[in-house]
Amino acid sequence: MGTYISVRGWIACHEESVPQIKEVISSFIARAEDYGFDAELAEMYNQGWVIPDTHINWTHYIFYGADIRIQRLGYIRDQLKTLSKEIKYSEDEISINLTGIFHADHEDGTESYVWKLADGEFHEEKQIIALSPYGDPS
Repeated sequence: MGTYISVRGWIACHEESVPQIKEVISSFIARAEDYGFDAELAEMYNQGWVIPDTHINWTHYIFYGADIRIQRLGYIRDQLKTLSKEIKYSEDEISINLTGIFHADHEDGTESYVWKLADGEFHEEKQIIALSPYGDPS
């Protein structure tokens, strides 16, 4: 069956960044073999991205949510790393980077990640959770 990890989170951006974000996400399909799978499977994992057609007021929110095989975690993580470094928008002649936060939790509760996109950087916090002899987190 495989081991899964639940990934979910959001990116905040301005309207001008949305086409660039879509382009970066789509560009990873051509790189699927670098992650050990094919373009068809990459397209499936990209379906976890939700980019609303409309938004309220000035901030656009882009979401990702999916339970993915743990072996594919690098595919989503690298998309986020690329987005955090490459996508910027301008406001009043000031360059602003994307912001966002994502959570990834192992199905058995033994590890979790918090990924933050801020200031053009990707930050990762990993937590290992020890299991008791009874299989429950301590």
